[in-house]
Amino acid sequence: MEALEVKNVKCGGCVDAIKNGLAELEGIDVKNIDIPTGKLEFESEGKTPLDKVKEKLDSLGYPANS
Repeated sequence: MEALEVKNVKCGGCVDAIKNGLAELEGIDVKNIDIPTGKLEFESEGKTPLDKVKEKLDSLGYPANS
């Protein structure tokens, strides 16, 4: 399981947007997004590099802290 801290997560709509956006990436399975902390937990099958996950989050308006 991998984890990132994501900015701008404020509500369930944000969670849905992140889940739907990351679902477009091969091998990424979102397990949990904690709204108060912005902690995103996901499993990766190694088919999509972490840089691509971060790029997708940026494009959705939820940048990940490095």
